[in-house]
Amino acid sequence: MRVQLFTAVALFAVASPAQAEWWEAKTDHFIVYSESSQAEAREFAEELERYDMALRSVQNIKFSPATSDSRRLTVFRFGDISDIGRLAGAQGVAGFYIPHLGGSVAFTPERVGLRQAGSLIGNRQDRRTELDPKSVLLHEYAHHFMFQHFSAAYPSWYVEGFAETAATIVLNDDGSFHLGNPPQYRSDALFNSMISVNASDMLTSEDRPDFLDVYNHYTMGWLLNHYLTFSPDRNGQLSAYLRAINAGTAPADAARQAFGDLRKLDRDVIRYRNSGKLGGADVKPLNYAPPRVSLRRLGADEDSIIGVKARSKRGVDRKSASDVAQDARAIAAKYPNSFPVLLALAEAEMDLFEFEPANGVQAEAAIDRALAIRPDSVEAMLYKGRIYLERGKKERSHMAAARDWFAKAQEQDSQHPAPYYYNYLTYFYGEEAIPESALIGLERAFEFAPFDPELRVVLGRQLLAEKKGQLARTVLMPYAISPHESKGAKKMREVVDLIEASKVDEAYKMLASEMAEQERKRKAGEDD
Repeated sequence: MRVQLFTAVALFAVASPAQAEWWEAKTDHFIVYSESSQAEAREFAEELERYDMALRSVQNIKFSPATSDSRRLTVFRFGDISDIGRLAGAQGVAGFYIPHLGGSVAFTPERVGLRQAGSLIGNRQDRRTELDPKSVLLHEYAHHFMFQHFSAAYPSWYVEGFAETAATIVLNDDGSFHLGNPPQYRSDALFNSMISVNASDMLTSEDRPDFLDVYNHYTMGWLLNHYLTFSPDRNGQLSAYLRAINAGTAPADAARQAFGDLRKLDRDVIRYRNSGKLGGADVKPLNYAPPRVSLRRLGADEDSIIGVKARSKRGVDRKSASDVAQDARAIAAKYPNSFPVLLALAEAEMDLFEFEPANGVQAEAAIDRALAIRPDSVEAMLYKGRIYLERGKKERSHMAAARDWFAKAQEQDSQHPAPYYYNYLTYFYGEEAIPESALIGLERAFEFAPFDPELRVVLGRQLLAEKKGQLARTVLMPYAISPHESKGAKKMREVVDLIEASKVDEAYKMLASEMAEQERKRKAGEDD
């Protein structure tokens, strides 16, 4: 996986103590690779699955197990916060999440400093005001859950307020849970007069959020969401506000329509904060069944390649792609007949191939070795198809072979979004008329992986090309109002502004130009 919206990763290797064990724990919605004991791996996976169940219960979403591993979140759990920080390229990072149509990933420490963190929930009473790895992971999964199940675009304060509310959940073994505890790690900002924005300003602002605004979305966003969700005084108002926003109503107008006098809302929110009654709700879902967890200990070959796999899934730039590929080759020399090792080698070689076209021969050789062992491997089929797709950008005759491989992958796993997406790209880059089946496939890929930003932008571009401005706006808006402010989000906001001004052709040109420039920079290894 190449770096897209994230900073380049420093060279990283999973440093496993001699006595460490690596376990794979698979549930209905997660695949966990845990450097821990078997019992800890099971407990961690069970709690993650119970968290998903709780979110479904709160949002009244039907429970449905993932039928494709691409639709499970893969979590790498190892080391301590410093190890996670090195992988993220930023010290102090307690965990992070990367959305991707081939399978989203998250990284979280197994230990917090010198203290073991065997349980996801754990007992952290002596560190309540610190932002802990558990809260980070649950916060990020709430974003993943929202993008997966909610098609609407939401204001950034609500996106962060919802995630902060979910992050402090208390899960019980019987499936019941408590939702609504204040985030103690934000207690200073919440309760010691550090909030520098009131609810009315946040609701009506038309300005692009700066760093302070984004910070306030975590604090005032949590408080406002908590008040509107749990206080009986304003039942239904939050839903009315969100519906108005998605109908295209200006934020200020939507807020006044839903909440009435906004200065009164300011006073009510602060009164609510000072009341000492921020209890939330206790919920016990009907027909609860304990999570199912399948466990297996990784073999010596998988244990050896897990560091390479983690680095590839984290994302690489031009420099780190070469480093990861070299490490993968050394391990493959030791385990020449291991499918997991060869698949990881294929991914590393493919990542390098995207930066260095001359590496295509080695990439294809690695893919062919993996396919020789597992000819039914969807991931290996996708790599093979992508080899031909990249070659087809220069020689169109390769596109037919690419489509054949993507068709095989789709036949093997009809729930995997990538075959549909890459099949569409064969026509786009082949500069051919895109058949209806490929257009439907692109939409199906988005249905499966709405959290993938690249897929969202590609679909938005296609809809603009078809003059479907309002549909394109719906697809692009969540990215345009992303709470994690970036140059990409600012540019997408400009595209959406053009759509709202009925300048669909101009919106298409701006988006297509921006996408082409980002692709050029990526190939050149330039920072955005």
